[in-house]
Amino acid sequence: MAGLESFNMGNQRHRPSRSISEHPPQLETNMLDTEMMRQQREKFIKMTRDKDVLVNGTVNKCLKPTCLILQHVVSYPLIVLRRQCQLHYASTYYHIVPFTLIPVVCRLVKSQGVSVLWKGFGTVLLLKGMTMAVEAFLSEIFDLPKDADSLNNLKSFGKHVLLKCASLGIITPFYSACLVETVQSNIVSENTAFYDVFKEGFIRLLQWNCPQKGRMLPVWIIVTPTVTHGVLKYLTNILVSKSVKHILVMYELHKLRKTGAIPKDYDSTSLDNERIEAVSDLITCAVSDIILFPLETIMHRLYLQGTRTIIDNLDTGISVMSITTAYTGPIDCFVTTVTEEGRLGLFKGFGALLLQTVLVGMLYKVMRISLEKVVEAYASSSNSPPQTLVNIQNNQTNTPEQSGIELPDFRPIMRSTSFMM
Repeated sequence: MAGLESFNMGNQRHRPSRSISEHPPQLETNMLDTEMMRQQREKFIKMTRDKDVLVNGTVNKCLKPTCLILQHVVSYPLIVLRRQCQLHYASTYYHIVPFTLIPVVCRLVKSQGVSVLWKGFGTVLLLKGMTMAVEAFLSEIFDLPKDADSLNNLKSFGKHVLLKCASLGIITPFYSACLVETVQSNIVSENTAFYDVFKEGFIRLLQWNCPQKGRMLPVWIIVTPTVTHGVLKYLTNILVSKSVKHILVMYELHKLRKTGAIPKDYDSTSLDNERIEAVSDLITCAVSDIILFPLETIMHRLYLQGTRTIIDNLDTGISVMSITTAYTGPIDCFVTTVTEEGRLGLFKGFGALLLQTVLVGMLYKVMRISLEKVVEAYASSSNSPPQTLVNIQNNQTNTPEQSGIELPDFRPIMRSTSFMM
């Protein structure tokens, strides 16, 4: 052909052909690295979930004892102040809000010491144990269900409430004697032995119909508000607890669905764990105390009538006053209180309850966060995450964009328990 005489066919015959990929070894290396990264990522996810389970399980087991300590130990000084405010029928300051109570407490502690806020603490614990013992004894003797978890019908629930009423009626005189040791002033009162509350309680229990001395009311009169308060508080606790648990479970499920961290086979009943139980107990206790506060005021005033108890004057914090009421019963106490002190007279010391609720809630959250930090630090130190992922990324010569390979997402794994109460 013309013009092709100088074309060398031999050179074209031995010219190497172009391939689709000029660096097949690099591609194989990237694929191998990606497979190793996928395996390490699955291992890292499993380790993260195991650590979360360990942290959540350990913290949840510690929350129940923490709530008991907050409710019965940390809250006790504020309970003492609340009861003294309820008994002060001639007070000028009602202490409906905490701000008026704080300066009075400072003067009270300055004049009598910190022990003034812990009066009768040992007696209260003994009385709680005695209440449980009486309830267990009556349950065995009369075959009444003691545990609420074993109730399966309305009849058994009625027997359970009857057991509560009987135990409250028997313990009422001891409640009255315990209240005296809780609110009496340290300035004018003598130190009492721990068995005095049982002695005074038995004496008053034996004199069921006749008052012991002076204006003291018979036991059968003060049993009515005691049993009414105890049963209403128990029923309120049941209703509020179930409602709070349901709301918290729905809140948790909503958060999990929103974050997309809920598994397909997830059971909503598994959310009803110790953490929700602890939060429910705190909220239930606060709500029942707020609802039954007026009835509690009437009950405590009837307890102390005729006992010639002298309490600290929480108008000033540096003086004392004696209890000299003359109520004939719960209805007369209610009418007299509203007439002479107004409707807010039934809520004297309500600021102490508000302060107690806020303090317990804050301390609970602080202690929960502290427990999580401690347990998580321990779990991290004993089970460190794998470093292979970082080493593989550092040893790669090409970036993911250069190699054309999409790397997996390494965003942090969210915990299943997102509730922050």
